[in-house]
Amino acid sequence: MTDKAALLNDFATRVVKAASGGLLDKRPIEIRQVRTVAGPRAGALQVDAGLDAGRLLRVLSRDDCALLRQFVPWNFAGHPAAFMAGRWVRVEAGWSPELAESDIPLRALGPYPHGGGRWVLGKNEHGRTVAAGLNLDRTPHWLVSGATGAGKTVALRSAVCQLAADPHNRLVVVDGKRGASFRGLAMAGMVGPVATRPDDWRAALVWAASAMRTRYDDPGGPGRLVVVVDEVQEVILADPAAAEAVRRLVVLGRDAAVHCLLATQHPIVKALGGPTVTRNLVGRLALRVADYDASRVAVGGSTPRADHLLGRGDAYAVAPTACQRVQVAYTTAVDLEGVAGAPEWDAWPEVDAADLGTAPKGRPSKWPEPPEVGAAIAAAADGQRGRPWLQQAIVSQGLPRPGCGRTDRLLHLGREVVGWLETNEWILTHDQAWAEQGVVCQSA
Repeated sequence: MTDKAALLNDFATRVVKAASGGLLDKRPIEIRQVRTVAGPRAGALQVDAGLDAGRLLRVLSRDDCALLRQFVPWNFAGHPAAFMAGRWVRVEAGWSPELAESDIPLRALGPYPHGGGRWVLGKNEHGRTVAAGLNLDRTPHWLVSGATGAGKTVALRSAVCQLAADPHNRLVVVDGKRGASFRGLAMAGMVGPVATRPDDWRAALVWAASAMRTRYDDPGGPGRLVVVVDEVQEVILADPAAAEAVRRLVVLGRDAAVHCLLATQHPIVKALGGPTVTRNLVGRLALRVADYDASRVAVGGSTPRADHLLGRGDAYAVAPTACQRVQVAYTTAVDLEGVAGAPEWDAWPEVDAADLGTAPKGRPSKWPEPPEVGAAIAAAADGQRGRPWLQQAIVSQGLPRPGCGRTDRLLHLGREVVGWLETNEWILTHDQAWAEQGVVCQSA
């Protein structure tokens, strides 16, 4: 018998003895059956108390589980919990660090599923691999919630890595942390680069919403379009066009095989775009959150309590009719190398937010000035000149220094022009073009 099994049997014996002896309440509570569960991060009992289930739950959960704490025979971590799970009263207590299994690499769980919009979340408390899915019937969209240190980014990177391995998926990845979550991520299944700035957030999401509309006009398009947004509340607050795109994707995406995987540190209904959006996020991966109010949104109900989880990948995976406590598996550099590749586009195209019926904040982007175009072409033709050189070159011509988003769009424009010139057998003379602040082409 393992240490965990012995501890759980001792735990069960203490609870049954106190209940049947009338020590928990004024009257004895009949315990008909107890099941023990030795999970990776917590030990649990599932207690069948029949018609006395309500009384047992009230006693064990009273005063922040003060009485329940006295029955746990190990030095538990975090907060013990008691709640109803079906007809069972379930009580949980986190393992001490020496008993906990908190680091589980994805490869340790064996081959993970490819296809069907599925990916592995991790290991459940029965030692089985738990897979999530993006499907039309049960969980078209998922909400991933977790405070700092809870493991949200680890879970999200693992999902993106696995979904990218399926050639039937196309991914749009938006990083509301401005690059902190997906720095350096480049996979063959991605439509464009990771969107890390407000201009690119809007461009990527409006493009996805436009692609969804196209799929409705021309049904039967290939595969799924998966939109992954980390720190979605930052993206929604930054731009009304991005917020409207998220709303449309979540509300209307299912029947067009467009699925959303939205993540946040602060699961608040208003920050997620309102109750309509939240109700459509049927699948929930709830890691540790800050408080009870956040837990209600993260889990989709009053129990179980995600604010009582232990962090570092300890999570509840919630789908219609199912809830499991899971230790999230992490991806390694080897896993990421297996799906490495170049996105289809090297930059997101400029978009007209009027297509969504919502104008973006601030002034519209102005038409490029001739010196900007000339500098962009010179930079693209040289091949070694990037954003800093282009910005400095534009400033030297007496124009305002362009922001990163505008500079990237100018570079993209320059590459397109140079590509056209080369295709049509024209040769650009770089030095003369820049010296004259224009473009001189000579026939080949």
